Amino acid sequence: MLKKVFKVSSSYNSMRIPLDVVGDIAILKFARWHPWILKKFYARRFLKNNRHIKVILEKTSGFSGELRVQETKWVAGEKRKDTIHKENDCSFYLNVDETYFSPRLSQERKVVAEEIFASKLRSPSVLVMFGGVAPQAIVLAKLFKKNKLSIEIISSELNKKACEFAEKNVEMNKVQDYVQVVCGDSRKFCVNSASRKKDKFDFILMLRPNLEDTFLDAALKVAKKGTLIYYHGFGEEEKVRNEIERDLKKFGKKYKITEFRKAGDIGVKKFRWNVKIKID
Repeated sequence: MLKKVFKVSSSYNSMRIPLDVVGDIAILKFARWHPWILKKFYARRFLKNNRHIKVILEKTSGFSGELRVQETKWVAGEKRKDTIHKENDCSFYLNVDETYFSPRLSQERKVVAEEIFASKLRSPSVLVMFGGVAPQAIVLAKLFKKNKLSIEIISSELNKKACEFAEKNVEMNKVQDYVQVVCGDSRKFCVNSASRKKDKFDFILMLRPNLEDTFLDAALKVAKKGTLIYYHGFGEEEKVRNEIERDLKKFGKKYKITEFRKAGDIGVKKFRWNVKIKID
């Protein structure tokens, strides 16, 4: 398995280059001062030492905006940006520039799936907001399918490209009877479902982007007593606690935070948090 930092010695100095590996693509975050020829040297050496990697890209911008897309630049290997990433006995087809996907959340996806499975609810209903290419929905569905149990999962995503990949992934992983991909704004989906008096959900997974809007008001419209919300917050713990308390109190909901755990870092002393909120 590749480490998250690639160390290379050169005449310039000994460098440590952060990276992410998605399928057979390695995305390297070079320093701004690295000249192009040095980047090519690093990339070719990386390919030589890691035969299962076929493409080297340079990360030129982070994920941003409502669609959560990034920008990368080809450096070496095959000239493509699509790949199949495998984790948790699942396969995900995606384009690294057109969709949001983080391999660093692999363990978190597994933990969430196992927790929902352990609830032992009969045919639970699950809404995955901001579902991307549907990795969380599929990991969860395959766990239930493996144990011959039923579950209803809706994966909602705004990015049309991500929806196309999600539908292909649902089919590729053979969980069509478990997962429905809904392309569109997650907030509007919640509002429309509430207006049509559709069934409320047992679990709501809020895999939200790093924006000021918490989207908790939307999630509450399709929550019921006993619903467990998994809320993704960003920054310092106090900030995330305050935004949750502010919005839930604003809408007059009784709740209990049952767990507050780190789900990865996003900067110096700043983290992604997965907060479990039980609606009373």
